[in-house]
Amino acid sequence: MDIKQGDIGLLLALDALLEHENVSRAAAQLGVSQPAMSAQLKRLRHLFNDPLLTPSGRRLVATSRARALQDDLRGHLRDLDALVRENSAFEPDVTRKTFRIVATDYVHALLAPKVEDLIGRAAPHARLSFLSFEPRSLWTSLEEDAVDLALVSGMVLPEARSRPAFTENFRVIMRHGHPFADAELSLEQFCSARHVLVSPEGGGFVGAADKVLAGLGLKRRVAVSLPSFLLAPALVARTDNLCLVPGRLVPLFADSVTSCPTPFDSPVFDVDLMWHPRRQNDPSHVWLRQQLADFLRGL
Repeated sequence: MDIKQGDIGLLLALDALLEHENVSRAAAQLGVSQPAMSAQLKRLRHLFNDPLLTPSGRRLVATSRARALQDDLRGHLRDLDALVRENSAFEPDVTRKTFRIVATDYVHALLAPKVEDLIGRAAPHARLSFLSFEPRSLWTSLEEDAVDLALVSGMVLPEARSRPAFTENFRVIMRHGHPFADAELSLEQFCSARHVLVSPEGGGFVGAADKVLAGLGLKRRVAVSLPSFLLAPALVARTDNLCLVPGRLVPLFADSVTSCPTPFDSPVFDVDLMWHPRRQNDPSHVWLRQQLADFLRGL
């Protein structure tokens, strides 16, 4: 049997069968009867000259041959899905699509309410899923279409498409009433204070500011390391510690901390939009990227 004589439904059936390793659940996923799915499995076994699913106790398990096929099969089905999407008009006012955006917690805190309002007005039936940033699995998530867009900093993914989103610098936050709050913060005061450092990787005590200070022949005392910028204001508000946080984050915590510029040239970092090349011409993805790009230009 030649696949050209078959039908794309066979490959969809194979994908469902390998995902569930159960004929009934695969049939339910594709909305067909169990006998129809059993007939599809019989055709697939003939096509690949392999059982594909074989009994193991009371259940079916995929054969080694089937497992070897699975990743390639899903990749080809995603490509076919993209082909259909790219040749279909996107209508934001009626779409019920879920857009999935990965970012750090700081970027989510900064942008999520504004993005929700933006997308909610233009695409009222769409849904937004804001996902946490996991550097080691980001490319896999993009490649497997588990994520539509990433808003991240410091990531080098040569195969990804990207565009600049915005550039951020740092400000110093301290509690209201701090001894250094009434005048311009000096380098001497900055270096004499205890500091909280945000280390997204966890447990670090050296950051970009320490490299700047080292270049000036200075150093500071980092007393506390935190994994998130969102945790810093609560700690700073109750101590005499200083902390460097992204400048755009400061207004969100104006009730609990005050801020000032760094007493040296602030380090900066870029936040980029990233996506998989497969989504480059997908009309819904093009629309989402344009919505965010227009919004971020005025951030």
